[in-house]
Amino acid sequence: MRVNFKLWGKIELDEEEQGLINRYDFDKAVLIAAFQPGLLRRAVIIGAGAFLVGLLFFGAMAGPWLGFLLASAAGIGTGFWWFNEKRETVYVRDLLHGRHFSCDSVIELARKEAWLTTIVGFLRQVMESAKHWDGTESHKIVPLPKDEARQVILRGL
Repeated sequence: MRVNFKLWGKIELDEEEQGLINRYDFDKAVLIAAFQPGLLRRAVIIGAGAFLVGLLFFGAMAGPWLGFLLASAAGIGTGFWWFNEKRETVYVRDLLHGRHFSCDSVIELARKEAWLTTIVGFLRQVMESAKHWDGTESHKIVPLPKDEARQVILRGL
């Protein structure tokens, strides 16, 4: 039997901060992006399995058409639930509503907690900066000599 540790994360905002979230749609922003190439495929497989089991169960109880519809809903719902539970990508809305994170070890729990704290700290600074986004700023960009401009382009600065 594996031990699983749960970490609960939730951001609590005041009215001004909630206003910034709403104004700039920060709730749709990605806080932590994670590349999980097999996640969607695995969610589809699990959803298909739930569909087949549901088709056998609901098809026998409710008839072929209603059984198909109920099994489809069960398969889509199960696949979506599994995908959402296993994804490592964290959106701002996840922490606005609260989210549980599963960790396999105490070390992973401590790392994930530190990771979330750091990322939420970045979000806090972005929101503080967003308080001043209403105005227009102008910056004069002086053209550089040809060789110097080329070096800037090559360095990406």
